[in-house]
Amino acid sequence: MTTWRDELRPASFRGVPFHVDSDSMPVGRRTQVHEYPQRNEPLVEDLGRITREIKLAAFVIGEDFLLKRDALLNALDKPGAGDLIHPWYGRLTVTATGCSVSHERREGGMARFDLVFVEEGEKGFPSGVPNTARQLEESSETLLQSAIRRYKEAMAVVNRARLAVVALQNGIAGVQMAIAQELRQLTGLVSSVEALADMLINAPGNFAAMIRGQFSSIGGSRSTGYRWGPSSSPLSSSSSSTTSASSDASSIEADPEFASTVAGLPEADPEFSTFVASSRAITTQVEQSRALAAQVLAAAAAIEAGSSVAGGAATAAVIEAARELVRDALIVLAVRTAAAMPVVQAPAPLSGYPSLQQQVASPIVRPDVPVTADVVAVRDAIEAALVAAEQTVPHEHFEVLEVVRKQVRAHLTEVARAGVRLAEVTTLESLPAVVLAYQRYGDATRAAEIVTRNKVAHPGFLPVGVLAVAQE
Repeated sequence: MTTWRDELRPASFRGVPFHVDSDSMPVGRRTQVHEYPQRNEPLVEDLGRITREIKLAAFVIGEDFLLKRDALLNALDKPGAGDLIHPWYGRLTVTATGCSVSHERREGGMARFDLVFVEEGEKGFPSGVPNTARQLEESSETLLQSAIRRYKEAMAVVNRARLAVVALQNGIAGVQMAIAQELRQLTGLVSSVEALADMLINAPGNFAAMIRGQFSSIGGSRSTGYRWGPSSSPLSSSSSSTTSASSDASSIEADPEFASTVAGLPEADPEFSTFVASSRAITTQVEQSRALAAQVLAAAAAIEAGSSVAGGAATAAVIEAARELVRDALIVLAVRTAAAMPVVQAPAPLSGYPSLQQQVASPIVRPDVPVTADVVAVRDAIEAALVAAEQTVPHEHFEVLEVVRKQVRAHLTEVARAGVRLAEVTTLESLPAVVLAYQRYGDATRAAEIVTRNKVAHPGFLPVGVLAVAQE
């Protein structure tokens, strides 16, 4: 049989043990009594719970009591709150105040303490919390500006009279595919590889304006187009290319009419709908950007190895510039999709389970919350795409990509922290998804969630074995 002595806990403060003879602590409420003339009853105003001041008559004893005393004195002298293990009340967070120590000659080998602790309350002042979504949006805008600047610098020194059209079309096929899949609103302007190659040869500024015009600025306003300024980069020194239109800085400005056309197209900036839809969109955008990054890396390795470049150096430079700009634009799109994902708290468990008939008449409305594992997977995928893009860029652009990577990790970590975690359920027989959802959550409407997560072929027949489901 357990006695009250067995329930006592060894006393300690900040992990330093001591013995306790007695304790005391005030309890009750703080009040203010108001007495009025010609009234028999006073008015008692409640001012909140009384401050709990814990007093302990403690001691340390033994051959090494001086070491124990000094350890406890050091713990009491440290600033801030600490953990007190009270023999009767258990673990408390307190601050030491008004303590004293004493020795007596007749009590050799013992030091006595009069300990006074005050319970630690909540901080009464506000603390700043960084807006990780806003920081991520700002870093994505910086990345987009840096990508367009790099495209400008690369195209300003290209002698476009030397471009091989067929080699250029073959090299930008992946660029055209990425635009058709992820920037579908631009397919009317570059509906084919031939149209994209024609734009890069005859109007490279329009390509930059087309990419820039799809993303709104941080303030929410939309760019009306992108106009190149006069280029100070050195052009080709050959007499034939110097006088050609391809080396004239004015010929690589964005056409004003084209810029207005781009400004009238739908924006690529995403709006949050559900966490599942955002995760799916980010996954495809990241895959396309990593594919372009692999093509850039392979081309750079081939050039470094001394292999002959199809179409010549000018054609290879245009292909690389187009690939890198679209690759970075896809990363910006994925990052802004991630920035639109809010930090939401998981809903509280249901207090009771309505019957199926009640749920048919009035379905349970559950807020959309992320699954921690899914958000972490999306975060890691974006980081992998950024790391892949960093392999072939100069130091200035590398720093911009690193800032974006850190901001992505910070924001999506906050989103994942507020999400729900996965658990495994082992089924011994095939069940309909609605039955498992009702048994686990009391909410039959979550059957689709189980089907989607486990890629079940038919919702009426869950496979026997281990299934992944949300804990909440």
